Amino acid sequence: MDGNFVNHQSVVSEIINKDFFYPETFAFSKLSPLLIRFLNQLKKSGKSINTISAYRNDLSLFCEFLIEKQISPDNYSYPAQENWLHFLKENGRHSQSSMRRAQMSVRTFIHFLVSEKIITNSPFLDIKSPKQPAPALLTVTHEKYLSLCRTLKQLAINKDEKAIRDWTLILILGECGLKASEASNLTWGDVWPELEEPTSENSIAGCLKVTGNNERLVPYNLEVSRALNMLKETREQMSLSTSLDSKLFFGYLNVSRKTRTNFLHRHGIKFVIYEVCTEILGIPYNSESLRNHAILRWLSKGMDNEKVANLAGYSSLNSLERFLNSKERKKVSTRKTKSTK
Repeated sequence: MDGNFVNHQSVVSEIINKDFFYPETFAFSKLSPLLIRFLNQLKKSGKSINTISAYRNDLSLFCEFLIEKQISPDNYSYPAQENWLHFLKENGRHSQSSMRRAQMSVRTFIHFLVSEKIITNSPFLDIKSPKQPAPALLTVTHEKYLSLCRTLKQLAINKDEKAIRDWTLILILGECGLKASEASNLTWGDVWPELEEPTSENSIAGCLKVTGNNERLVPYNLEVSRALNMLKETREQMSLSTSLDSKLFFGYLNVSRKTRTNFLHRHGIKFVIYEVCTEILGIPYNSESLRNHAILRWLSKGMDNEKVANLAGYSSLNSLERFLNSKERKKVSTRKTKSTK
């Protein structure tokens, strides 16, 4: 995905290069260059590789549809939109989520064409965009989370190297609210311990520097500090690097654990969480469930919404709506109220 998207226009270019004659005012031969320009604009705006790839797949198909049906974007009316949905199904897009995403990609592209003055308007923009149903909030309950941490901590105290790694990982996701991808990118240079000794268990013992699109500092408590120290000692005993640019988490290449890797990528982290939660709790929780647990705990403690959004790496407070309306948060708040009476 580096550089320009010149290599990603083959599907559209093959059709454009055919000897078509179009009586319409819209120049269909410009579709391919316009799509490349649009994708480059997405890249400059900081969109992820996966997001750009999804747009490219959707819009390459859309351009193919426009050329095949000889429909210009400024004449993309209701009958054409119905034909587009049929075209999607003919090309293997059967799920509602995939079709909804394709419609949203088209809407964004047409907005781009209008902003670039390629077209003046389109009937499609007069129609309300399809509403994405709010996804269910996946979260591990606080009781299950505590049980998971207690079990792993006991195994870690007994010097089980895998348990030490897993315990630290669970805490970083469940206490600090990091994504699996963010946790996989953490290096020892991103661990910033406090100079002064923490006065209590809940005191800030240090901060994690989270890099990437949502760069931020996330504080951690004394328990996380203990786990990090044990993890560092374990890596040294395993003859794995603990230099500032070395990753925190190591992995295994086989079940016997005889062959280790110096790092654990995000898919590896997701698998570890799934495996550990299934083994200890009997429930296949994922990494998102642990991250959501951290966010719910911050809110239940009365932390300001803007601060919670910042810690979670959200650019908008709207991302917190599903947490604010979560039944699990209300349960936690109720337990907290009862315990203070």
